[in-house]
Amino acid sequence: MATDDVEEIVWVSEPWMAVGACRGLDPAIFFPSDGAGVIGARKICCNCDVIDECLDYALKNRIEHGVWGGSSERERKRLQRARLLRRSMECW
Repeated sequence: MATDDVEEIVWVSEPWMAVGACRGLDPAIFFPSDGAGVIGARKICCNCDVIDECLDYALKNRIEHGVWGGSSERERKRLQRARLLRRSMECW
């Protein structure tokens, strides 16, 4: 059997991950070391059908590294703080 006939098997933990624009790309793209790398990753995320699911997953699982749902680590930290603040205000 030729290697071209072998299907690549990719493990995904969430069904939406199987249809993400990032699927099959080098994961290093989404773990950049600089701002220019974040911009490059965001360009891929902008055309993704599951960007909202991806961002929600990162926030729920408190993923601290990489670009998820088109957001950087800093942006997700701000969003997480805003969510926590909103929840605490709802309890009053």
